[in-house]
Amino acid sequence: MVTSVTLGLRPHHFLCLPGYKGYNYNQAQINSWDTISKHLKDNPDTDILILSGKDDLCKKCPNDGTGTAICKDNAVNELDKKVQDLIGVETGKTYKFSEIMRRMKLAVTPEIHESLCSSCTWWRHGLCRDTFSPENKAPFLSVTSGGKVDPSTITFIPAIKKAA
Repeated sequence: MVTSVTLGLRPHHFLCLPGYKGYNYNQAQINSWDTISKHLKDNPDTDILILSGKDDLCKKCPNDGTGTAICKDNAVNELDKKVQDLIGVETGKTYKFSEIMRRMKLAVTPEIHESLCSSCTWWRHGLCRDTFSPENKAPFLSVTSGGKVDPSTITFIPAIKKAA
């Protein structure tokens, strides 16, 4: 008998999961991301508890969020808040992963994705730039559930770079 699983995730990881290609900072973290992403693909209605700070994906990350760490606490916390506002989720509440991905698909355009992620190492290496393009059929962005997305819950609209 399989028991119910609730994963704790911070909001910016909903930008990362659909474009995850198996790269990470160390083998322990690769294994964590591989395991969790496979679980979510196989079980899209998994309960997700929205967290702040290190979550089930980054708890094995060697970066401590300070000094010369790639993921700086302040920048990551700010990104988490933007994603939270964008898709209308709250810290401490639980949502179905499929519902979160439906909200992401509705809210995130390639321009918004670039606005949110262009300073990230993985973005700069080109590993996820196409994640939210209309042509991408990423498994996470195609999950479906009975949930509906209320567009009025989408509150964050980032500044888009305008052509000169």
